[in-house]
Formats: sequence, C-alpha cells, structure tokens
Amino acid sequence: MRQSIAGWACGVVALLAGCASAPSHYYSLAAPQARAAAGSPTAGTPAYGLRLQVLGIPADADRPQLLVRDPAREPAVEVLNQSLWAAPLADQIQAVLAGGTAALLRVPDLQRLPAASDLPVRSVDLRITRFDLVWGRGADLAAVWTDRAPRAPAARVCQARLRSPAPGGVADLVEAQRRSLRGLTVLVAHPSADGSRGLPEATELLEFGCT
Repeated sequence: MRQSIAGWACGVVALLAGCASAPSHYYSLAAPQARAAAGSPTAGTPAYGLRLQVLGIPADADRPQLLVRDPAREPAVEVLNQSLWAAPLADQIQAVLAGGTAALLRVPDLQRLPAASDLPVRSVDLRITRFDLVWGRGADLAAVWTDRAPRAPAARVCQARLRSPAPGGVADLVEAQRRSLRGLTVLVAHPSADGSRGLPEATELLEFGCT
C-alpha cells in the first residue's frame, strides 16, 4: 500500500512538472547605454529645454505581452504570453524618445529635469500610429507629431515611417524596434535635415515629411 501511495505521489509530481508553464521573458526598448546617456548633464547653458510627450500608441500594442504579426496568416496576430514588456510600452517609448532626442540636441529633457523649466521650451507632441513586430521581417514604426520651437508663431507638423529588418526571434524583433525608435529620435531632433542621415544601420526610412 505504501508503495502504491508513493508511486501515485511520484506520478502526480511528474504530471505537475510536465504541465508547468514556460518561464516568462521580459524585454526593454531602452539599451543600457541609452539609459545612462539620458541622465547625463548637458555642458554649458542650453538654448532651450525639450518637452516631448507621447500622446498615444496603437491600442492593440498597448498590453503587457508582445504582439507579433504572422505574414503567412495576415491579418492574424500572435500574443506571446511568455514574452512580456519590462514596463508599460507607452512609458518605455516616452522615455526612449524624450531622452534620446534630448541627448541628440544636448538640451535638458524637461520631463526628467523639471528644475530646468525656466528655459525656453521646445514642445513636441507625438503619437505612435504603427508599432508592428512581424515574424521573419522585422519592426515597422510610424509616428506623427507637432513640433513648436521656442517663440515660434506656429507648430510644424511631421510624420515618418521606419522599418528595421529582423529575420530571427523575439529578441531580434525587439532590437529592430529599438533601432527604429533611435531613428525616430534623429528625425524628431532634426526635422529640417536629410532624413536618411544619421539613421541607425539597417534602418530604412519609408516616409518622412514636415509641413
């Protein structure tokens, strides 16, 4: 009888072990060097401070799990329940774009340094309109934004779409979207320049313009 109970217990343990869910993996859009640079002080007295706000992201991407599109079954999407964002996606995009753009311009990010709010303000209101991760292809990112320079009579309206290839797995897709976001910071920082200059390697600019 004892042997039967012991065998039954071992069977239950084995069954539970077999049914255990796979471990979760967490992903961040901010590279370690970018996080360090975002808090670096600027040299001298900057001409203005940057206040960049991300007003919204696509509703289907705004979830803890990564959402990946399958080109073989479009418009099918796959929710990766074991692949999670390390922080809310909108907050990550806000931090990457505001910190990265401020670093490129060498001005304070007023979201992080409110003590510098006595400076003239360059105000950027941005909305992410596309945030796609696609198996076997890569990352697709699009945004529209208004950009009002200090003392400018009117805001400039801009839009852009970028694509970064990633033939591999989830980590490669996240890295591709990091590249696209870094490319977007270049376009936001210098909207009057040639859009193709300064973009990360292997990032393609599909659309860019300002009015």
